[in-house]
Amino acid sequence: MHWQAIASEHLNAKQALTAGALHVWWWPEHLQPMAPTRRLRTDAILRSLLARYLPIDPDALQFGREAKGRPFLLHANAPDFNLSDTVGGCVVAVSAGGRVGIDVERCDRAPPVARLANRWFAADEADALRELDADAARRAFLRLWTAKEASCKATGTGIFGRLTEWRFAVDEGDAPPRAIALPPEAGPAENWRFHRFAPAASHTVVLACCGTVAQPQGHVVVG
Repeated sequence: MHWQAIASEHLNAKQALTAGALHVWWWPEHLQPMAPTRRLRTDAILRSLLARYLPIDPDALQFGREAKGRPFLLHANAPDFNLSDTVGGCVVAVSAGGRVGIDVERCDRAPPVARLANRWFAADEADALRELDADAARRAFLRLWTAKEASCKATGTGIFGRLTEWRFAVDEGDAPPRAIALPPEAGPAENWRFHRFAPAASHTVVLACCGTVAQPQGHVVVG
């Protein structure tokens, strides 16, 4: 993905989002707004960003929540969006043509792969991870986790009871995730597209898209 740099002082400029367009924004940690809590910080990011797409002041944006807590905008012709935040940066997807889910993880994370895979992944995925050496299994686990969580966020189900239903090919490197099985609520597999990219060398991101969306356009906020 080609990334367009946007200076932080220009974030108030209006942003056009044509039908089917899909924008991905990367916000490095050192440029994020200061706030006493994570929730207030990510709310400030969303408001300053989403106001670019609507003729409305950031403080006037109104949000609703789906049954499982997925947020959406309570405004006519508002785009779909999704946010993921971790140490080092925040990533936001904005779509005018379908539902999106996004997840970011640090590449240096070292989770307890076997224990988590046995609990959260399908049996064949856990078995495939056990066949890899420790570092390869760690990297493959992170790739699977980001693909699964992004997909659950796109459908709005949350991860509980759904991570085993989203099944992906194991250890395909940095290629886009390849779905093997989808849960019933996802609908037809041909409606889905998955993208993997690295907004920074330290992070990996998966974007899950359902609906009519174009190739994502990347924007990185710079000082």
